[in-house]
Amino acid sequence: IEVVVPDPPYNSKKATGLVGLKNQGATCYMNSLLQTLFHLRELRWAVYSMPTENDTETMALALQRVFYRLQTSDEEVGTKELTKSFGWATVDSFMQQDVQELNRVLCDKLEEKMKGTCAEGTIKQLFEGTIRSFIRCKNIEFESKREESYYDIQLDVKGCKTIMDSFAKYVETEDLDGDNQYEAEGHGKQDAEKGVKFLRFPPVLNIQLKRFEFDMQTLNMVKINDKFEFTQTLDLDRFVADDSPDHNSSSGVANTYCLHSVLVHSGDVHGGHYFV
Repeated sequence: IEVVVPDPPYNSKKATGLVGLKNQGATCYMNSLLQTLFHLRELRWAVYSMPTENDTETMALALQRVFYRLQTSDEEVGTKELTKSFGWATVDSFMQQDVQELNRVLCDKLEEKMKGTCAEGTIKQLFEGTIRSFIRCKNIEFESKREESYYDIQLDVKGCKTIMDSFAKYVETEDLDGDNQYEAEGHGKQDAEKGVKFLRFPPVLNIQLKRFEFDMQTLNMVKINDKFEFTQTLDLDRFVADDSPDHNSSSGVANTYCLHSVLVHSGDVHGGHYFV
């Protein structure tokens, strides 16, 4: 008689020191985002610092509990209290939503809750960068420019082999000439070039790869499954404007990043699974 002893069930806590989050149905995208945010230690402590002593069912209190349980529990952690604080009904937990939009909403709510506390400004400090849009005339001394903040960067996958190709495409200039000349104030129509320059990259850089695009021929959303390469470290100094105080040559600021997390979608445009 041959007796086979079954392998013990996998224990994440013993194997890695970490635990996962329970999937309510289709909350894998939210769980992946929460794990990424949880592993940003400065953000985690800012979340713990939010005053929730008088709260009952707020998002801030629910997120504190999720983070605390991820840090201390020996078993997978539930998120029903958190999704309830979002105002989600049960059916919402079975519908995949946009993870980038969820990240923005979550950060907006955290930023609001942190006002007036020792954690105020943490979201901006970690995630906010600055970019400059410009239109520069070619034949006269005239330039229009506008600076604005950003919390994530959307990069093309289609037509790009690497993440550096995508950044290069992002800052490419567009010629405004012929019937598309630029109306320069006080100078009439002029040949010009339009583009963007990064003034400052944030300490934590969120990059959204445009895997989903609208196909103008079929009038449907499609998923771009092309191979796309990125490295463990990313030096972005070449994409910082020369006159930026954050340019390496003038400030000594190193615009070099280490890869922290990758949020992956497995499936097609109609559905699939997220993991991180």
